[in-house]
Amino acid sequence: MSDEDIELKRLQLKRMMKLMSQKVQQEAVKQQTAQDVEPSPLEIVRSRLGERGGEVLSAALEQYPQETMAIVNKLAELIKAGKITEPIDGGELYSLFRSLGLRVKIDTKIMYVKRGEAKDLRELFR
Repeated sequence: MSDEDIELKRLQLKRMMKLMSQKVQQEAVKQQTAQDVEPSPLEIVRSRLGERGGEVLSAALEQYPQETMAIVNKLAELIKAGKITEPIDGGELYSLFRSLGLRVKIDTKIMYVKRGEAKDLRELFR
């Protein structure tokens, strides 16, 4: 082998080692950021909400932001501790807010079906 071939192989190996070390560092950083990013209490609670729970939570956040965040933080702690395992539906969340003295107003509509069409009750009285 000539000196040029040996030098070329050495440079190729050096470059390959450099690329491999960079890839290992990037993967380590990705794993660390994935582990470090912990979901916020609001995200934890939203992930456990059942039917119409999101609607009740959104209305409560609009009307009572500070009080609702305190309740959300406590609910997130209970979920993390494993004391709340079932989904929280809208009725349960609404009754929780009511029992704590927060009268959350939710938009309600009464619909009726006539000839296959769902219509608002207001139209019936016109």
